[in-house]
Amino acid sequence: MQRNPDAGASRIAVVSNIAELHAFTNRREFLRLLAVGGALVLLPPFVTGCQDGDNTGGITAPGSGATVTIDFTRGDIAVLQFAYALEQLEADFYTQVISSFDASNLTAADKLVLGDIRNHEIIHREFLKAALATNASFTLTPLYPGLNFADRTAVLTAARTFEDLGVAAYNGAAQYFTDANNLLVAGKIASVEARHASAIRDLISPLSGAFAPTAFDDAFSPGKVVNTAQGNIVDRLALTGSLASFIQGPNGNG
Repeated sequence: MQRNPDAGASRIAVVSNIAELHAFTNRREFLRLLAVGGALVLLPPFVTGCQDGDNTGGITAPGSGATVTIDFTRGDIAVLQFAYALEQLEADFYTQVISSFDASNLTAADKLVLGDIRNHEIIHREFLKAALATNASFTLTPLYPGLNFADRTAVLTAARTFEDLGVAAYNGAAQYFTDANNLLVAGKIASVEARHASAIRDLISPLSGAFAPTAFDDAFSPGKVVNTAQGNIVDRLALTGSLASFIQGPNGNG
């Protein structure tokens, strides 16, 4: 069971099964949660016990840690590992955001949206971890050089960057799947990531065209995604194996 680090702000309780829901609270506390506009988020059972945190281990430079190699000769497994790496970064980022709620100038509306996104990213991460099984044996250590988690503008700008990168990454990696089932899952995750990007953009520039600035989202090659994400990861990401020619699609920027 996970409790929101700032339960008073976003009032979200995250549980992984019905038995845990009963253990979470008595009836009076449960009704009080609902009365103040709170919510319970029921996650898949395999989310139980996942932990997030700084986990810097004293290493602070991007790419200065151990090498994590994703070998694209392994086909769909490598593409899923690539997605799993990104979801680790996103889930950690939003967990850090929420842990800083008390000190931040984020609005109540911001906190509700960011709390929902955090829950989605944890589900994405843990779903991919379960799907990969023994192939999900690596845990990345994210870091955020110079990011002030107490500043609304800094947090939302970073969130927009991460979400845009996630959308472009899924769009670009989709072409390397050979199993239609894996492509289906990636498409379902990518569409939610795009909703995240839209919601963040609307928080930054409400009621404007910023929510969807172009008719086609970017599609980035795995190499470009890794180069971009590396600045927020202590471990050194390495891609090996030959990839087929990358197709950018309309309005490509990959």
